[in-house]
Amino acid sequence: MSAATRLPRGEFESVICCLAEPGLLAGEAQRAGVRVVCVGDFPGVRHPLAFARLVRLIRAERPDVVHTHLQAANLYGRCAALIAGAPAIVATEHNVYASKAARYVAVERWLARRSDALVAVSEEVRRFLASQLALDASAIRVIHNGIAPAMPTERGLAALRQRLAFVGGRPLIGVVASLTAKKGHEHLLRALAALRDRGVGCVAVFAGDGPERSRLQSMAATLGLANDVLFLGNWRPAAEVFALLDVFVLPSVVEGLPLALLEAMAAGVPVVATTVGGVPEVIAHGVNGLLVPPASPPALADAIASLAGSAALRQQLRERGRATVAAGFTEERYLAALAALYRELSPRR
Repeated sequence: MSAATRLPRGEFESVICCLAEPGLLAGEAQRAGVRVVCVGDFPGVRHPLAFARLVRLIRAERPDVVHTHLQAANLYGRCAALIAGAPAIVATEHNVYASKAARYVAVERWLARRSDALVAVSEEVRRFLASQLALDASAIRVIHNGIAPAMPTERGLAALRQRLAFVGGRPLIGVVASLTAKKGHEHLLRALAALRDRGVGCVAVFAGDGPERSRLQSMAATLGLANDVLFLGNWRPAAEVFALLDVFVLPSVVEGLPLALLEAMAAGVPVVATTVGGVPEVIAHGVNGLLVPPASPPALADAIASLAGSAALRQQLRERGRATVAAGFTEERYLAALAALYRELSPRR
């Protein structure tokens, strides 16, 4: 969303198009003065009327550049942009999607050769995408995600502390991620159960929502963790969650370059993350964070225990994590790269 709200307004004007209902960020964008339009209440953009409306929206807006993000938009959005005659089309890939159906890969290969720019959020995403699309990696540019550290509000912190009153003096472990299978929450639940069995009493807060919520809640109860895990739901700003955490854990099995990881590091929270996607491009194990293999509860438990038991290690990771984000993963750097790309592609410049 930062590209829509924080590129120089005198030079760039953005319109956000939602393929389905507006998400959590739509209201924030509108409050920042960005126009948000939606395809409509159809059952997904695959519906012929929804796709036709998307084509009409692009024709009506007459953008210099259509920039699509994530799997559905990269597929249907680019098809609609081609039909609408958009002057320039850009697609950003955020994840490593190894399980795409062959028919989708075939269409995306066709689209890739008709896009004006392909962007990956990390070197690992670029390598995978180049292989999947049968392209030379040089045909895909990398623009790393970047963040602007947010500040918690006193009112929000007070409300969150009240929700977390049951924690007591135990270490607070946190995840800020959608409750989807690819984020690997179940492996963290098993790690927490293993830590409890070792006598390391931790409490966890899962900030986010999604289709896995009911299953994860049932799993927590089965593991005897019902009173040790708080399913917080979506909480904004996430800075209020980071402000109260002792350790941030990202147990993902699939990633690109997660914003929540960067936000946690910028907030000075020691992090444990898995060696997936672009995460190792940010984290050097034992230097500015701890890395573990994906889908490995024992490794997660070991890493969390090592942080819980070492104030010196936690302090080192806080300081070096902040420095890492400040040196290479700022919103300023991200927006500068994006603005340069738009200037390169816009026919009006």
